[in-house]
Amino acid sequence: MRDMKAVLLSTALVLAFAALDPLAAEDQYSFRLSGTVDAQAAGNGKNEDSVFLDVAPFAEVTAGGLIDGRMQFSRQYTTLALFDFTFQETNVIDHLSGAKMETLSLLVNELYTDLNFGDTFFIRLGKQRLKWGAGFVYNPSDPVNPPKDPTALRAEREGVTALKAELITRPLSVMAFGVLYDALGQTGIGGKLSTSALPGSDIALSGYWSDSESWTAALNASVAPLYEIPGWDTLQVWFEGSISEKARYLVYEPGTLAGAAVPVTATGPSYSFLGGATAQIPEIRTVLLAEYYHLSEGLSGADLAAVYDALRSSDPRVVAESSGWYAELARRPGRQGSDYLFASLNQPTITDNGDPVLDKIGLNASCLVNLADLSFFLTGGITTAFVKDSSIDLTVQWAHGDTDTEFGNVPTALSLLLEVKVFF
Repeated sequence: MRDMKAVLLSTALVLAFAALDPLAAEDQYSFRLSGTVDAQAAGNGKNEDSVFLDVAPFAEVTAGGLIDGRMQFSRQYTTLALFDFTFQETNVIDHLSGAKMETLSLLVNELYTDLNFGDTFFIRLGKQRLKWGAGFVYNPSDPVNPPKDPTALRAEREGVTALKAELITRPLSVMAFGVLYDALGQTGIGGKLSTSALPGSDIALSGYWSDSESWTAALNASVAPLYEIPGWDTLQVWFEGSISEKARYLVYEPGTLAGAAVPVTATGPSYSFLGGATAQIPEIRTVLLAEYYHLSEGLSGADLAAVYDALRSSDPRVVAESSGWYAELARRPGRQGSDYLFASLNQPTITDNGDPVLDKIGLNASCLVNLADLSFFLTGGITTAFVKDSSIDLTVQWAHGDTDTEFGNVPTALSLLLEVKVFF
């Protein structure tokens, strides 16, 4: 339904552009298609201790491909409309039956039209990602877009149908937007006030209100680059935080049966914040990043242990009373606990000596740690791009933790992913 609304709105305005001046359109307007063709295969190792194995299917081997495409309608250097889509085919070989299951999907990530009045005033209508916030794993200031899943490497962030107007000046920028959902009560309005008046900085205040979500207020601030620290280059630091009248997630409460856990709505305002930094070591071109974030409505280590212990209880009555947590935990990956640490390392080339092969090989690694229960999700990979307009990626993911921890219950304990990408 939302995709259809975006298609109708955007198509109408694109046609209106073309009708304004056919001769000018022939000379100045252009379409451009770009994207990635991605063939991939994955082997997964089952986590025998996961409480989700009985309620979710597990695939030992998957193979398939996807096309990420972006079609831009532009006037010289100005984008007037954009169509961003993901077409995916997945073949799953179930580890129990050996039966193949093929799934085809087409996801419209963005489909919008822009009206630009010089370099100062901009209007965007259609399905779009309303981006703000510097956080890599989590964006507490973003109450609109679907949340990120830090355990899904290929997950696309789908936009929302919205109308956005932005006034950009040198000292100050103002943005206002309205978001349209299927239900009228979910429709929301918001705005953002930002400035880059301080050299190398970006500071923004934002707010959002809807009848279902009530209000959210947020602050974003980043400073980059800083060159004064010896031995480092392009150092950037950032902060992001928000406060909401209503909680976004359910919280823990003991059930009526001994050992049961019940998800309930948190009372009072909720808040979350994060702080991060990234820098490059110039001599070896290694980029390091670290980020810490806190959620007031996240579960403590004791609460998480109580929830998972209840879900794997030998008493079916305890499991039945606690079963609401299955859906709740599944919708908040990387946000179950109260405190997290994220760290990553990226080495774009191995030697940096001009070698035609080795200098096209890069290494990367990242780790997300739940500081409440000390479980973690580790990702490491190697990439080679010595063939023009293509790359080969080999990635390993490892989820680890005790039986009553967040990442200790990820159904796939170990995953090996091979991807061949062709860029067009």
